[in-house]
Amino acid sequence: MGLISELRRRNVFRVAIAYVVIAWVILEAGDVLAPALHLPEWVVSALVFFVVLGFPLALVFAWAFELTSEGIKFEKHVDRGKSITHLTGRKLDFFIIGILTVALVLLAFDNFVLDPSRDAELLQATADPETAQLTTSVDDEPAANTIAVLAFADLSPEGDQQHFSDGVSEEILNALAHVKGLRVTSRSSAFSFRGGTVDIPTVAEQLGVAHVLEGSVRKAGNTVRITAQLIDTRTDTHVWSATYDRELEDIFAVQNDIAVAIVGSLREHLGKGAKATPRMITAANVDAHEAYLRGHHLLAQRGGTEITGAIRELEKAVALDPDYALAHAELAIATLLSSRQSYGDLTVTEVVVKAAPHVKKAMELDPGLAEAHAAAGFLSSAREKPEEALGHYEQAIHINPNYADVYIWMGRVYWDVGRYKEVFTMDEMAVRLDPLSNPANVNYLERLIDQMRLNEAAAQVEKMVALWPSYTSVYYPSWLSSLGGNWADLIMGRLGFLNRNPQSSINKRRLTLQFALIGLEQEVLAWSEYLGPLALRWLGRNEDAVTLARTRLAKAPESLAALNALGLALASVGDYEHAQPILEESWQRNGERVSCCQGSVFPAHSAVALMLMRQGAGEHPEVAELATAIRNNVRHYNEAGVKTNTLPTGGPSPDYEKGLAAYFTGDHEEGLAQIAKAVDEGFFFPPREAYLQALYDDPGFAPIRATQEARQKRERERFLAIVCTDNPFAAVWQPAEGTCEKYAPTGGW
Repeated sequence: MGLISELRRRNVFRVAIAYVVIAWVILEAGDVLAPALHLPEWVVSALVFFVVLGFPLALVFAWAFELTSEGIKFEKHVDRGKSITHLTGRKLDFFIIGILTVALVLLAFDNFVLDPSRDAELLQATADPETAQLTTSVDDEPAANTIAVLAFADLSPEGDQQHFSDGVSEEILNALAHVKGLRVTSRSSAFSFRGGTVDIPTVAEQLGVAHVLEGSVRKAGNTVRITAQLIDTRTDTHVWSATYDRELEDIFAVQNDIAVAIVGSLREHLGKGAKATPRMITAANVDAHEAYLRGHHLLAQRGGTEITGAIRELEKAVALDPDYALAHAELAIATLLSSRQSYGDLTVTEVVVKAAPHVKKAMELDPGLAEAHAAAGFLSSAREKPEEALGHYEQAIHINPNYADVYIWMGRVYWDVGRYKEVFTMDEMAVRLDPLSNPANVNYLERLIDQMRLNEAAAQVEKMVALWPSYTSVYYPSWLSSLGGNWADLIMGRLGFLNRNPQSSINKRRLTLQFALIGLEQEVLAWSEYLGPLALRWLGRNEDAVTLARTRLAKAPESLAALNALGLALASVGDYEHAQPILEESWQRNGERVSCCQGSVFPAHSAVALMLMRQGAGEHPEVAELATAIRNNVRHYNEAGVKTNTLPTGGPSPDYEKGLAAYFTGDHEEGLAQIAKAVDEGFFFPPREAYLQALYDDPGFAPIRATQEARQKRERERFLAIVCTDNPFAAVWQPAEGTCEKYAPTGGW
């Protein structure tokens, strides 16, 4: 009898298989349970040691012993005629099948239940305001699983390859960003130290990381030399370093090699399963990749001129390589950022038409690309499809959990659908991943103000002024000082901002609303191209608001915001016959929910107008659902800790909305009290809306109106006292002819 046959007869092979499967189940269970039970790391190591040691012992036992009907005996003492090894083998087969089933269940449980929950815990931990001090230094002692990839230095002979060296370092950053459990500082924060003299410990402190990767790129012709070194900032020691000399065609392989080496160095902190995954994004030719790098470099700077340049370069990239998915995705994002709502002058309709083909192409070419899903989400958001946008954004985050921009964009969508609590989580996460990002810090400041955490807001403004003195030193301090109804401060801050960004269309759009606040009609009308229906309604020019709203809707017939603006403008002039069907459609298309704020797709004012129209038609059950929707929106404010009534240009006002719902469902006393509270704190109500006439006519409303009118007069005089004497904004703005004479207080300025 041969050895193999004897091993098979004695069930040695079956015992080996059973042992391996059981060992895997034990080790996997240990790996899952050890962290949950807070066991020291040596426990898992000891478990592995004994499992490995037991394997040869199990094989020896299977060879030397046999299970009989009388118990376990030495094999040599068993009569071959009475041997039951064939029956034992069958039992082992069933046992192995059972253990394999357990193993598969455990594997599925780990992948589909525990992995998502661990990711959610990581997200919560990084976004929790109780554990994350969201300042320039996130933690007193940064976690070991944190890293920043600095912009690699350009050492090329001509010194003209910064975009290329940025591309190398960013691709390494992106590869690391896909590693589960590794928190990677976003590009805009990490690259902000480019060319500076700040030492590594200071960089680490400002970014809140335990490791920093720095390096250099020297490109000559078709050859590139990349050096990289990983530094443990807690001990200021070099963990790893390497130099790579490669042909340019191998650039993506080099980037992945570096990422793999770094993850290997950090695996002790990240777990045995951590690995870097290469991004398969190689372009068909070097020129296309070069154009992409230049475009991406410009896009990251987020300025009007830079966005235009980025679009030009990215268009070159996709022309040179039509199958370059990443370039299509970036081109779509750049195009969407060129709208009037962001950094350009195009309408939303125009950028949607331009961006859509590139989003489609990117998704077709690489549906597993985070940037493709980010672009698709951005496009869906522009098309006012919030649920679709959130689905793409969530997929982008699943692919790349460190994608800071997507957290910002998700926060905006959550705000539009009234999920304000999630907005706070997203904005906290964004500023944690990208602590030196201006958009992330601005959004976080807004959240602090919404919650009236004014001491923290003041500290945040101080941080922002230190980081961007030329950009923020004027506007954001004045924003804080405007709270409570000091509207003139807000306008002067915005004009100061315009002084430094004279081409900013978004500044001019916001100024039209702010001029309307203090009743400067000619100043509002002077910027007609930036004017919206809301500003006209605040001036009491409701018929003009209807005309403008019709024009806007004709240009963007699919826009829910434009549709609602027309419905509300019609309600403001008392044209209920035409207003009601429009507002009914807006209500349905917005998911039958009320959203923040006065300029949103279906604010509380729209709900009140529609509610009153339904009351006139006797539709009482349908009236109740609108009042409930307003109260639900207020409840969502409360759940998110939103307390402010003080953002005068259309911001949230829980008390005002609560007051509207109370007043127009019959509780006039409570309604007037809540509205008075909001107005006392600086909220601005529209002064001449036909559907609110019953409120205006209530004697209890007279002191509320007087409070607002007195504030409006006071703030107008404060503002004009400055700009009508020695105008500090003369380079970008002048009062309209006759304004200073018309509103001059007695005794002159």
